[in-house]
Formats: sequence, structure tokens, C-alpha cells
Amino acid sequence: MRKALIFFALVALAQWAVPLWTIATKEEVRSEGEAFLFRLRPVDPTDPFRGEYVVLRYEEEERDIPQTQGPNTVGEQVYATLNTSGYAVEIDEVRSEPPTDGWPYVTCTVDISPFMDSATVRVDLPFDRYYLQEGDGAIVEDLMRGQFDGPTPEAYAVVRLLNGDGVIEDLLIDGRSVSELIREYRDTLSTP
Repeated sequence: MRKALIFFALVALAQWAVPLWTIATKEEVRSEGEAFLFRLRPVDPTDPFRGEYVVLRYEEEERDIPQTQGPNTVGEQVYATLNTSGYAVEIDEVRSEPPTDGWPYVTCTVDISPFMDSATVRVDLPFDRYYLQEGDGAIVEDLMRGQFDGPTPEAYAVVRLLNGDGVIEDLLIDGRSVSELIREYRDTLSTP
């Protein structure tokens, strides 16, 4: 009986420890990580979100990126170094090992490797969902898509990075926070 109680206590402790560790890790990235802007592609109107989060697609995921150590295979974990000279970051190169020279980087996976001996790959960034309050998904979808006859708005994800791990802090649409835009949208609906 005593062994069963000890086993139960250890299992219960593990069930609490794993989610708490995950939360603590993400909170550390959020509080201590450096903020970077990643340019978003326009939202696909046929499948823009599932549930109450917006699916994000990044321009950098559609670009052939040089790999300096490879070749890397599809699904392999790699480290993408970031060029921060512009308004939004661009992936500079993909490495098999994390950089030690101080460059900011994000841990991601190889999405497409065009040829076995190719010098370029495409990557899949790990932060592809932005969670929202109930009912805000459709509003953000509309805001990111823009007006029917107007230009597509410039959209960016503000991502905090620390040791290759990333956490989305905010979405910017035409330079304004999505939470601010949602508030304005709701205010226009409530005014007679």
C-alpha cells in the first residue's frame, strides 16, 4: 500500500512538473528574449484559422535559404541565423549547429530540401499560431485580409527569441497592435 501511495505521488508530481516547466520556459523567453519582427504572408482565406487561433504563415518560409552545414533532410532540426539589418528580420542561413558567434537565431525544422545535394532549403518556423480570445479569430482574419478592393495590409509577428526558442508577443497590422485594432473594431460595432 505504501509503495502504491509513493508511486501515485510521484506520478502526480510529474503531471504538474511537465506543464509548469513548459510554462516557465516560455515565460523566460517572453521576459528575457529579444524582440524581432517577422513579415507575415497574407492569410489564406480558405483556411485562415482553426479554433480560436490564427494560423500564421511567414514570408521567410517560402524562400530558398542557403545552408552552410548540410545537406539537411526534411524534418531535421536546424538553426536559422537572422539578418536584423532591415525593418523585419530575414533568415540569413541555416546551420546544423547553433551559432556561437552571437548571431540571433531560431530553432526550426527543414520543410523542403529541393535536391539531395542542394545548397538551399526551406524551413518551417515553430511559432505558427497566435491564440485569441473567443470570437476574435474572425476579426483578425478580416483585418489581415484587408478590404476587397484595397491593398493587402502589411502584417508582422513580434517574436521574442532566447537561445533559439521563440514566443509570439503580438501581431502588427499596418504598424498597429492587433489587440488595439480588435478594440476599435468592437467599439465601432457597439456605437449606434
